[in-house]
Amino acid sequence: MLIRTLLLALLVMTWGCTASELTPPTEPLSQDQLVPMLDKIAETGLVDEEQLTQLTAGLEVAGLMGEAATVQQWPSIENEKQVKQLAKQLSAQVDKQLKSQSVP
Repeated sequence: MLIRTLLLALLVMTWGCTASELTPPTEPLSQDQLVPMLDKIAETGLVDEEQLTQLTAGLEVAGLMGEAATVQQWPSIENEKQVKQLAKQLSAQVDKQLKSQSVP
């Protein structure tokens, strides 16, 4: 009886979970796309949720965890001018770090 109840509970909990409801994971930006994306944000001062997710994931894959954390703070900044300035600074920093990683 206990097993039937557990199976029924499991069935009820998973009833609404279908493959069509799952969103595929966002692909991270490659290392050669990071600086151009940051430059684009530095020009516009605008960043949408998808760009933010791709950029963060790309920075994490590149091993730039601190920079990824910095990018996650941008949505809380309401001033586009400040976002532009931060993106420009981060672009230069990421470019420098990526170049230093590629030098043997």
